[in-house]
Amino acid sequence: MPALRFMPKSLILSPALLLLMMSFSSSAQTTSTVDKMMDKVNIPVIEDARVFAKFDDKMPAVINYFTAYSEDSVIDFYNKSYGEPEDRERKRGRLTLNYRQGKQQIRVVISPQNKMRQVDVIVDKQP
Repeated sequence: MPALRFMPKSLILSPALLLLMMSFSSSAQTTSTVDKMMDKVNIPVIEDARVFAKFDDKMPAVINYFTAYSEDSVIDFYNKSYGEPEDRERKRGRLTLNYRQGKQQIRVVISPQNKMRQVDVIVDKQP
């Protein structure tokens, strides 16, 4: 141990500081990964959905798809998933249903597209 007495203290502390910094860094990465996993939103889609856009890794989350199911079937599906809508509005042939679940606002827009329906689901946090 006599050799350590000639080494500057900064050289002795450097490995310890480096290890400490690395442990904080990996902890922060783990927390970030867990936060991202918690941000991912699970948006239910009807059985035959042909999804053409899906952005569910952060809020607001959006999914867009086509379905051959009728408008009434799509409404029933989302009523079973989210409960009764708080509001519904029809404009230019599009039906918009507004739901609330916990701290989330969910908007489902159903519009006719040829012989199918386009369904757009937007999930956002309450203001």
